[in-house]
Amino acid sequence: MKKFIAILLATVMVISFTACAKNGSGDATTAAEQTKRVAKADAQVQTDDPAMPTRVLENGTKINMHFGDTVIPGMLNDSETAQALVKKLPFTVHMSSYSHDFCGTMPEQLPYEDEQVHYGWLNGDIDYAIDAPDFTILHSDEENSEQYGYQVNIGVITCELAKIRELSGSFDVLIELAENEEQENEKMKVNIAIGGTHFSATLEDNAAAKEFYELVKNEGVTIDMSDYSGFEKVGSLGQTLSADDKQTTAKAGDIMLYQSNQIVLFYGSNTWSYTRLGKVDDISGLEKALGSGDVRAVFTVSKS
Repeated sequence: MKKFIAILLATVMVISFTACAKNGSGDATTAAEQTKRVAKADAQVQTDDPAMPTRVLENGTKINMHFGDTVIPGMLNDSETAQALVKKLPFTVHMSSYSHDFCGTMPEQLPYEDEQVHYGWLNGDIDYAIDAPDFTILHSDEENSEQYGYQVNIGVITCELAKIRELSGSFDVLIELAENEEQENEKMKVNIAIGGTHFSATLEDNAAAKEFYELVKNEGVTIDMSDYSGFEKVGSLGQTLSADDKQTTAKAGDIMLYQSNQIVLFYGSNTWSYTRLGKVDDISGLEKALGSGDVRAVFTVSKS
């Protein structure tokens, strides 16, 4: 009986340790399995300060990850996978803590290149686990990690490891561009929340869009929108903007100003006289989020 209990406990410990990381025993064969590529291959690393992430990433896209009141800063690299995630920001994912990481399952898969798939991680890595698919922040146990495969590195946190190691439990983590990153992009970006679904949009460089951006940045804008003709949602802004209406063919994702004071969000197409305000960056899931009835759209600007 004692022997059986010891085996059972050992099995539980292994399951707890693996959490989001998977070993290389799956059916799929990747480049990582063929060559045993590991996380430290070609990585720029530092070993002088164990309190900080091992990987050094000098250039990339700066992000903030909100775990309740705690903000974990990070940087995403220029890989195909990381840049696909950038296009979805701001993005919320439900993440839970495990022995060596925080992880959460993405609602849809991200693209990746086989040669970037590897085994293991470095402490502080932000990885995408291709077989789940999981978004993971790996903060511990890099020395034991090379038995776990299906990892694609997409970045690294840029704060002390203790800041995330001290967190526990589960969080709905908002991932967004850092404020200075948005300033560097020199484009007016807004977030749109429709129910529990979040989208980002890039505004036009015109007077109406700039006025709208200032409203959103200073106060936030909430608009109750109704369906019209099966291709758009429309609602009153409550004030007028500097319209410059032109005959325009709107397509899914377009944000238009109608009659100076109506905001129109398209999930279909229509040709009419509008002032173009902007466009949703990634329309995946937009039509589903808008649904068939009335919706409330909340426009905000990300702040770190």
